[in-house]
Amino acid sequence: MSLELVDQLLHYGSIALQVFGATSILGIIGFLTAYYAFPPNLSIEEVKDKTRHNFESRLVIKNIGKLPAFNIVTDISTMNFVIGGINMTNMNATDCGVPITKLASGEKTDIAAVPHVGMPVGSSLKSCDYNLKLKYEFRLPFYKTIMERNWHIELRNSGDEFTWQVSMR
Repeated sequence: MSLELVDQLLHYGSIALQVFGATSILGIIGFLTAYYAFPPNLSIEEVKDKTRHNFESRLVIKNIGKLPAFNIVTDISTMNFVIGGINMTNMNATDCGVPITKLASGEKTDIAAVPHVGMPVGSSLKSCDYNLKLKYEFRLPFYKTIMERNWHIELRNSGDEFTWQVSMR
């Protein structure tokens, strides 16, 4: 091999390494930025009370993060409620219901305030409290992880009036 050919090979090889090395470093920086600065972040924005019956209330879920959340499912734990003559204590439900496929940034959806419990229309609860866990996927190219958010939901009745209290856990 001539000395001139070796010099050209080293020159072009160093250029190729610089280009591929720079894109790898930029890719890692972009991945870490997306992971820490822009992940999906689900929050309960409000409680919709459609009628005077507290069983028909809905929790409005909003993605306040920058990236979409995928496959959102709810888990219920330690649910206690009283309706009519029925008294349920320590009820749990995991991965129930149809998952919400995708919730983009700023998008909203709603779930029942008393999820996974079926009662006739016009029913009212005497008391209800439970822990709500929303599990969802955070996806980046070649990476996927499950994230979760927890709330304590409690119904407060006062005569004919009611309110749902939501607090983060």
